[in-house]
Amino acid sequence: MINLLPAEEKQKLHEGKKKRMAIILGIVVLVGLVCMTLILLSIEFYILAETDSQKNNLKQAEQEYKTTDFTNINSVIKSYNITLAQLDSFYKKEVYFNQVLKTVTGISSPKGVRLVNFSLNRDEKTGVVRVSVSGVGDTRDNLLIFKKSVEDGSSGNLKIKNPYFSPESWISPKNVNFSLTLEVMRND
Repeated sequence: MINLLPAEEKQKLHEGKKKRMAIILGIVVLVGLVCMTLILLSIEFYILAETDSQKNNLKQAEQEYKTTDFTNINSVIKSYNITLAQLDSFYKKEVYFNQVLKTVTGISSPKGVRLVNFSLNRDEKTGVVRVSVSGVGDTRDNLLIFKKSVEDGSSGNLKIKNPYFSPESWISPKNVNFSLTLEVMRND
């Protein structure tokens, strides 16, 4: 087809076509915005309705659990929790004297060395048990063997630390009276 329209008419038709395209594009964008707004509003109303429903469920549950039975059970559970916390604290601070005694008396000693006196003290802050032992040995050599056993002696979950023999323990070569202090602590 041959277009015989003058250039001015062609220009007007072209401008009219552009205007229609701009109007159509504007309407499409406006309709999209309106749809998006409606969708967001419906989501907002749905969320508001759900929160109100959950608030009502929460109020009903609170009313249901405010009965005297549930209050009594709650107080019993709280008292048991306090008791369990106290028991846990007690067992953590537990003095393990029987294990300490077993560890110290389990140290191998030569035939001529005997333990005569024994005392235990526990430091509350550190939990370390301080042991004081006095005894008699027939010779200084046997006392040296006993000292080596003490330095090597740890048993189970207990560890012997800082063994100290008094200087008077080493003076006489025979019929040695000795004094020993050491610390016993858990390996954990």
